[in-house]
Amino acid sequence: MPGPHEFYDNFYDDLAADYHLIFRDWWTSATWQGEVLTGLLHDAGIDPPASVYDCTCGIGTQALSLAAQGFRVSGSDLSEAAVERARTEARARGIEVDLGVADVRALPPRRADAVISFDNSLPHLLTDDDLAAAVRSIRGCLDPGGPFLASIRDYDAILRDGTSGVPPAMHGTGDGRRIVGQAWQWAPDRRTVEITIFILRPDILRPDKGPEWRAAVRSTTYRALRRADLTAALEAGGFTDVSWQQPEESGYYQPVVVARAT
Repeated sequence: MPGPHEFYDNFYDDLAADYHLIFRDWWTSATWQGEVLTGLLHDAGIDPPASVYDCTCGIGTQALSLAAQGFRVSGSDLSEAAVERARTEARARGIEVDLGVADVRALPPRRADAVISFDNSLPHLLTDDDLAAAVRSIRGCLDPGGPFLASIRDYDAILRDGTSGVPPAMHGTGDGRRIVGQAWQWAPDRRTVEITIFILRPDILRPDKGPEWRAAVRSTTYRALRRADLTAALEAGGFTDVSWQQPEESGYYQPVVVARAT
């Protein structure tokens, strides 16, 4: 198995302190996501206080908001800095959630009523072997019939349309202003894409010229994971009844896949 940082490249360790800046208001977005995911879990037969394991939890966007909805939530991520940030955010909000560091390809032994991986985490797994290992590991956390829910970017549409980034947008006011965007560099075979996230913030305010801006620029590589390829990996790794919902059906902002452990 490749070393863990061969597909994370310390990207999330470096981004953890600034991750909330990507959003207009991170906790407002997280709360909305928790509400949408609660509905998706309900449709899969999972309601509070059922146990939910977020196997790619990051700074806790979904894990914390689901715990706030009444689920018994555990979570893990390969990034130690992201997990520590999630713990800090949980303490600040009085949210009880069990968090730890783990590689999604080799999750620690545990059982949950449902497992989730949202916000385009699985495409960090660049090879078929890595994806297969992760699927097997996730399957091991579920009893037969238990649901796995995940979301990825709509790479089918992205590849069709030739998307090359996310246009910059201004968030916040005053000293909290920032400009956030993404530039994408595709590999020649278009199987992977290097995504560079840039965050510009005011640095020095000059009354005569306006602010000077300082940039934080971070890059990582994703696999352009098509829905059919993820479906095939799930079916080969111990899941059945694989179905997809587009945003207009699920209410979530990315395509969502639901599968059941065999």
